[in-house]
Amino acid sequence: MFHSYSTFLLLAIFAGTAAMAQEDPGEEKHPCFVQPIFHCVKLHADGSATGHFGYDMQCPEDLEDIPDLNIPIGEDNYFNPATVDSGLPILYLPGRHVDEFEIDFSEKEIKEAKDMYWAVKKISASVDFSKTKDEDLNCETLPD
Repeated sequence: MFHSYSTFLLLAIFAGTAAMAQEDPGEEKHPCFVQPIFHCVKLHADGSATGHFGYDMQCPEDLEDIPDLNIPIGEDNYFNPATVDSGLPILYLPGRHVDEFEIDFSEKEIKEAKDMYWAVKKISASVDFSKTKDEDLNCETLPD
C-alpha cells in the first residue's frame, strides 16, 4: 500500500513540475487579443479567387498605452492549409483593420478546399468561397 501511494505521489509531483516548466514566467501576457476576419472573396473568370482578410484587435477600454503586438508566423499565427501561400501580418495594431491582406487561391485549391482558415492565438476566421461581400467590403466591386 505504501509503495503504491509513494509512486502515485512521485508521479503527481513530477507531472506538476513538468507543467510548471512549460510556463514561461518571464513572458508577459498582452492585454489585447486579435480577432481575425475573413471579409469576402473575389472570384475570377479563370476559376481562381482572391480572399480578403482583416482583423480587429480588441483591448481593454481603460488601457492608456497599448504596446505593439507581434505574433510571428508559426503555431500562434498561421493559415490552414499551410500549403497556401499567405502574406499574414505579424504586427497588430488596436482597432478594426479592413482588407489588411489578400490570399490568392488557385482553382485547384478552391475545389480541394476542406477546412481553410486563418488562426491567431487559437481564434480563427474560416474561408467561405460563396461570400462575396460583408459589412466592411464588397469584393464583387474590387478591380481584378
